[in-house]
Amino acid sequence: MIRFQSGGRTIRRPAGEQRPEAQRPSAPAPAPTPQTASSQTALTLSPEDARARLRRGETFSALVVAGALNLSGSVWLRALPEWLRCTALNVDDCPNLSALPADLHADRVSARRCPELRELEGRLSIREGLNLSGSGLRRIHADLHATRLNVSGCRELTTVQGAVSVSHLDVRRCVGLTILDPGLHVTQTIDVADSGLRELPAHIRAGLRWNDVPVDARVAFTPEALSGREIMAVRNVQRRRVLLERIGIDRFLEDVGGLVLDRDRDAGGERRLIRVPFDNDEDLVAVLVQCPSTGGRYALRVPPHLRTCREAVAWTAGLSVHDYQPTQEA
Repeated sequence: MIRFQSGGRTIRRPAGEQRPEAQRPSAPAPAPTPQTASSQTALTLSPEDARARLRRGETFSALVVAGALNLSGSVWLRALPEWLRCTALNVDDCPNLSALPADLHADRVSARRCPELRELEGRLSIREGLNLSGSGLRRIHADLHATRLNVSGCRELTTVQGAVSVSHLDVRRCVGLTILDPGLHVTQTIDVADSGLRELPAHIRAGLRWNDVPVDARVAFTPEALSGREIMAVRNVQRRRVLLERIGIDRFLEDVGGLVLDRDRDAGGERRLIRVPFDNDEDLVAVLVQCPSTGGRYALRVPPHLRTCREAVAWTAGLSVHDYQPTQEA
């Protein structure tokens, strides 16, 4: 029994009776983890079944391939599922393929020499490498993450935009690519040989390569600053060959001279066969000729075993010295 006073009166309440407590609002049940419709409805197939069903013209909004999907050389292939997961995807030499999946996850993807593949868009996560070399690519605007991105030989490529992040980038022979977008991130190397690039933006600090050989910005972008004497001092054979390519045989011989192996004359005037010896590499041998019609002088590199101007000029024409009998030179 509990007693307490209220205005001179004693109010009694049984001991077992409890005061009612204010109700607390119940916490809402946690929302289920959202899943994309594609991941919920994706069909899982073996590589063999996937190829066979795609060959029959079946379409899938989402597809999981339990292994590597090889569709290379498939003339019939025009489209792929919009949502695709596989360990590797090979669509090399597919002449009618115009797009890769908009949402693609794989370890490796190769789409070389696909002339109708003009744009790359969507979300692509490629753990190892994405090889698009020699394709008809004109524009990349994608959320793309890969260890290696190879677009070498994509001569019509002009734009790389979006959230593109790679460790190694190969843009060799991409003559239409003159600017790299601020959204592009390259963390390790970029090969710029024979591309349209004339400098790298300040935010890209990746190591420069020229046909896989490490070079600096002067070699890659301002070869006119190089000298023949500088090249003669280079000990590394691969680097020396790159520097020779960048400066040109004509300028190199102007700078360093060389040993005259032979002299003669043709319709253009005097010809000379010059040799420059190199340590730990074959000698440079070139024939210096003058064009009869323009008067321009040219240096043509020839094999080092040739000993006469006539042999050298015949070799440049693809003939033996006995078969080289020009009736008129112009």
